[in-house]
Amino acid sequence: MSLWTCVIGWFRFTVPEATVEEIMSLVGSDWIKDHKGFQGYAQAWLSRGNTGGLGRIGTGAKRNPREVHVDLSQELISGWTYDQFKQVASWVIEKKGHFGRIDVALDDRSGLIDIDRIYASVVKGNCVSHFRQSRMISGLDLGSGSDTGKTICLGSRQSDTYLRIYDKAAEQRSKDKPVEGPWIRWEMEWKAERAQAVGMALSGLDQDSFQKYIVGVFRSAVDFRDCTRADDPKDRYYAPLLDWWKVLTEGMQRARLDIAKSVKKIEEVKRWAEKSLSPMLGLLCAHPEAGERWLVKTIVDGVERWRSKHLALLASGRDAQTAKRKIRWWNPRDGFSAGYAAPGT
Repeated sequence: MSLWTCVIGWFRFTVPEATVEEIMSLVGSDWIKDHKGFQGYAQAWLSRGNTGGLGRIGTGAKRNPREVHVDLSQELISGWTYDQFKQVASWVIEKKGHFGRIDVALDDRSGLIDIDRIYASVVKGNCVSHFRQSRMISGLDLGSGSDTGKTICLGSRQSDTYLRIYDKAAEQRSKDKPVEGPWIRWEMEWKAERAQAVGMALSGLDQDSFQKYIVGVFRSAVDFRDCTRADDPKDRYYAPLLDWWKVLTEGMQRARLDIAKSVKKIEEVKRWAEKSLSPMLGLLCAHPEAGERWLVKTIVDGVERWRSKHLALLASGRDAQTAKRKIRWWNPRDGFSAGYAAPGT
């Protein structure tokens, strides 16, 4: 496990002229037509990931029917490589489009400093920043009573730049996800012109250069130096960096893009289905225009759309090719469990 990793999160962009088919081919994922539009776009498509991610494509606006707007949440693009992000960013620039929002998170798994010590530095006046406000939030899951960790927020959600520093390990553990060791996430959200600048950098820089650029942008927004509020502004700006901040930012410059691994445990998929799908599945079974027979047929038809990630999960440690052969023998009328058996068994 790397001590420092980088995660490119929310990805929002708009191009003045394109087709929905172009977008789908570019960003991947499975998309379904929505019955209504959104944000002024008459037509819309949705994509949902296995971990709860959401993607939207909108087109058909009255002001420009050929304009296409795309909104991709972090969960939906967590498996992208840096080259994929660069390819999409380059395409947006070539199409004379613009970026509406880009989030980038830098993860510290070293245990170098915790949230309380970071906030203590903010209170002490070590934080040199253009942000005008900061607050500490203690998280609590109302349902389970689990501690979801503390979060430091700098700036306003309505502004073009917003920074959150939070205990990602505590957040994940509150969701019953195993996490080893400390995990502090520094997450910056850029919008409008600032998102455009980050998107342009992403389209033209290699991964190492982009990483250094992002750390520089972080430091232009917030720096931790050996100073106090009483010091002259010029002296604050040139004061020595705090030791922990120097080590942290130097390490983050060497961070690698974190690529999410495919879900490996069926229990995680079951929890996701129970939480997100079960109410709608029950409705489809009960509705007179759908029903159980329709639902089973839809599930059976969906098998034809299985990809490598589905086969890997089905194999559950067994050889994927063996799983593929067994699927060919499977007769849906015999039930799904029969798909695991060889002919004649």
